[in-house]
Amino acid sequence: MFGKAKPFTGELIERTQACTSCGKNEAIQIGKVDYWDIKQSNVVQCTACKLTQLDPMLTSEETAKGCLAYYIEESGRTSKREEQKNHVRNYRRGYLFAQSLNSRGIQPKHILETGPGSGYFCQGIKAVFTSVEVTVMDVNPKVLEFNKHEHGYHTILSELETTLADFENKFDLIIARDILEHVIDISAVLKNFRTYLNSGGYLHFITPNGHEDVWKHHLAFILKNEPSELLINHVNYFDGHGLRSLLNRNSFNEIEYYTYKLKHYRRGKGWKVANKLMAAISTKKSSDEFINKTLPETESAPKVDILNKWYLKTNLKFITRLVVWYQHTNLIKLNPDKNVGHEIYGLFRLMK
Repeated sequence: MFGKAKPFTGELIERTQACTSCGKNEAIQIGKVDYWDIKQSNVVQCTACKLTQLDPMLTSEETAKGCLAYYIEESGRTSKREEQKNHVRNYRRGYLFAQSLNSRGIQPKHILETGPGSGYFCQGIKAVFTSVEVTVMDVNPKVLEFNKHEHGYHTILSELETTLADFENKFDLIIARDILEHVIDISAVLKNFRTYLNSGGYLHFITPNGHEDVWKHHLAFILKNEPSELLINHVNYFDGHGLRSLLNRNSFNEIEYYTYKLKHYRRGKGWKVANKLMAAISTKKSSDEFINKTLPETESAPKVDILNKWYLKTNLKFITRLVVWYQHTNLIKLNPDKNVGHEIYGLFRLMK
């Protein structure tokens, strides 16, 4: 039904920084981007391992500043009702993910979630594995404060590239949902994940299909020769084949791996160059404009209200059976090598 996505073509350049996956310096220039008003960079694809990245990469300070500005911007425009809906949605996803683990005989006792957001994904997991111990890691202290206050999780303020000696062989499961596309040194992060996981431990992630995700930058570059917006600090753009190979080289073996969410394909986005409106030119948003604002203090809805919304509106037994069935079929799941589908889903096991 879907053909394999065509590779990018463009000018061969010498990178200013080596690829953080394979260390090579030759790449194809795909686009130019502005990260707020913080930094201008190039989008390049390594000719050796095909990983698409920024060049030069963001520094830790630039990443932290941009993340904080985006967090404040999002918080200011998210209504209380939408915030609660997001909590319920994440809780449901965590619950269903935990049920899929349980159906495979996987019962984690110690979980590390990186970039936890509201923390309700792991609350859904705890509804299935009631005694599981959750630790969360983030670079944003506001996120950690919320997770500690709201859920009582253990918290770690740290970049993923920083190796923490206290957590060697501690966790049964690491969760990295919408995280891998943000990390500066992907090889260092995967090395740390190997250190933190017990032998035979699991890594679960979702990440955008990078081949589709990068087209808005490519279009702005080839059609208008202008930089495009990088308002969320996506610095890695993974295609399905390259991401699997990267994980395999780091001793992670595939348990489940597929792409999903086809709405972008149907609308002509992604690698089908049909929607030229995606070639949005950068406006150099001011990060200081948001960081210098006072973030309004809002009280989170009581947790019991969040959970009641889920329990009252859903027949858990029916949904559980449906999802367990879905997890063991190929319905609406595509081979990531096709590079079609907006998100890549992965569950991999560490073989030390």
